[in-house]
Amino acid sequence: MNLKTAYEPYFKIGAAISRVNLHTKAHMKLLTDQFNSFTCENDMKPMYYLDKDLNKADPDKYNLEPALTFENAIPYLEFAKEHGIAMRGHTLVWHNQTPKWFFCENYNEHFPLADRDTMLARLENYIKGVLTFVQSNYPGVIYAWDVVNEIVDEGDFRKSLWTRTVGNDFFIKAFEYARRYVSDGVDLFYNDYETALDWKRDFIIANVLKPLIDQKLVDGMGMQSHLLMDHPSLDNYKKAIESYGALGLKIHITELDMHNADPSDESMHRLALRYRDFFKIYLDAVRSGKANITSVTFWNLRDEDSWLTGFRRETSYPLLFKGKCEAKEAYYAVLSAALSGDRTDATDTASSEDPIAPYISGDIDRWTPDYPEADHELQGMPQNGPRMRIQRDNIWKDGEYTYEAAYGFVPNVFAYLHPDTDKRPCMLVVPGGGYCMCCSHEGELPAMEFYKRGMNVLVLSYTTDITMSVPLKRQPLEDISRAVRFIRKNADRYCIDPDKLYIMGFSAGGHVCGSLAVHFDDAKDIDPEYNEISNRPNGVILSYPVITTGEFTHKESVKALLGDDPTDEELEYFSLEKQVKGNTPPCFIWQTQEDGLVPVENSYLFAMALRKHKVPFAHYVFPRGPHGLTIANDTFFKGWSGGDYTMEQTMRAAFSVKEGKGVNVSEKRKKELIEQFFSGDEFQENGIDMSLKADVGLWSDLAWAWICSDKA
Repeated sequence: MNLKTAYEPYFKIGAAISRVNLHTKAHMKLLTDQFNSFTCENDMKPMYYLDKDLNKADPDKYNLEPALTFENAIPYLEFAKEHGIAMRGHTLVWHNQTPKWFFCENYNEHFPLADRDTMLARLENYIKGVLTFVQSNYPGVIYAWDVVNEIVDEGDFRKSLWTRTVGNDFFIKAFEYARRYVSDGVDLFYNDYETALDWKRDFIIANVLKPLIDQKLVDGMGMQSHLLMDHPSLDNYKKAIESYGALGLKIHITELDMHNADPSDESMHRLALRYRDFFKIYLDAVRSGKANITSVTFWNLRDEDSWLTGFRRETSYPLLFKGKCEAKEAYYAVLSAALSGDRTDATDTASSEDPIAPYISGDIDRWTPDYPEADHELQGMPQNGPRMRIQRDNIWKDGEYTYEAAYGFVPNVFAYLHPDTDKRPCMLVVPGGGYCMCCSHEGELPAMEFYKRGMNVLVLSYTTDITMSVPLKRQPLEDISRAVRFIRKNADRYCIDPDKLYIMGFSAGGHVCGSLAVHFDDAKDIDPEYNEISNRPNGVILSYPVITTGEFTHKESVKALLGDDPTDEELEYFSLEKQVKGNTPPCFIWQTQEDGLVPVENSYLFAMALRKHKVPFAHYVFPRGPHGLTIANDTFFKGWSGGDYTMEQTMRAAFSVKEGKGVNVSEKRKKELIEQFFSGDEFQENGIDMSLKADVGLWSDLAWAWICSDKA
């Protein structure tokens, strides 16, 4: 007996898989042994279809008909075709994992958002392109598509780039296009999470499903079902299924898992019983005719594959299988629900007779995978050249980091490392953001530029405060001081030369780097072992840096750093041009004369102080260009911002404030943050002068020449 056989009379049963699963034979054997349906976890989401390079290289050509690529989707489609296993398409339209550049003029994030007509043309041609490719090359493989995903939030339509460019009716247009181009017999679904909440259930039915039903555009409702051990209640969940079922739609349980961070036998037994309760609800709905459930999909194959561990920031044990495809007690619980006849009362778990016991005791044969050891190894996963090593490390140990408004964040370094073991020069990148955040475009973009030049590079996410309520004081200085020591302590692991360690800061991140440059001997570490390691960088690159607390200061950065009432001593200490000494490391400084945010005098003040103390330096002031140009290379000018991992603390703070858990946050600031982060009204860009590439765009070449000389 297996899952697909047990549930064949009722509905398809499937799992989501990743490219790691796809290239691990044992995982795919588990899939075909137990399931008769599967879904791509990520590789068929919009960002993987949209060809970034082609669209950005010729935005005029592809303006209304975006260039698509199917290289990520094809391996899954081929597997489904070869093995005769049905496949759900997930997902055509989503606010998340759709790149911002897709919504912008010229496919460039520096330009304004495209207008409604342009975005509707892009939307139609994107959907047409995906469906035409799949249906022409893999007819009959995909039996259902999630057309639109997660458009409801906070009691209304979610504010997103789709609503900003098209309007709230974008989802109706998406379904219109999908219906126009989809093959006969392929079902179209709306998919969302927390669909058992009363308000969300009612909103979806009234404002999403009924308008689509009226136009005969939708075939089914996808209930994601990311469950907890105490949420939702069985009654609310059952009511939701029956409410959606009453609309005459098919129901798919699309992303089923159950977060549980306790791997003990007792806890896993509770997990098993709760799974059985939910499957009895499914079976009761089908047998009674109250809902036409035609597919149930677990979100991932094994505990180790689950997205929940990263999402919840604690190890999760949420699925039916683990390790080397071993069946957990939850597997037998789900199996027993289908094999226990028509007793489907979801309240009978208190019975003294444990329905799972025969499977656990061995009275009924247990399912044991007989897969060769080699099949559990990752094999044949394609790489684009030598694979970069990426890793993230917290720089503070438990109990060392005590900043009051951290909201669970711990300062960390994110490493981009070459795959070899050569000892390379190291660059530590420190993003700016007015001491309120660590801006994404000042992290990954410069990191990758100097990685390509042969360095091993790390990006520091240091302490910031978007709430402007808890002055940072010395914490960012302590963060970068520990980061330099941490990197040197782990020089072998990072494969770096500890005597060639450079730091590079942008805007307020330049102030962080400059603070270490002038105060490294004053920044003592609380850990005696770390304190013995030098925190003096070998060279410092300051990009449009905040330097002074005096006449030409950037007031908001100083306010976030020191609060509303800094002492004269604090202002003096963090006015870096006043703190340069003869042992300050060599510096490379650049800025533009037109910088409208941080006055160019900041660079001059620091350069003059370096000259006075005979510290080697290079100083470049470019005539044109705004603040925030970051690396100013081709990638930047094509409108790419890089990964947003540096924004972790900022987003934690924003959500905490929204939930009323902010630390000393004023009502005024709370309203500002909710508007900033949850209104959907992102800052509107106005474009960028591409001719700057031939001017300030050369700064990284100059910096590299400086690093390679004997001046740094």
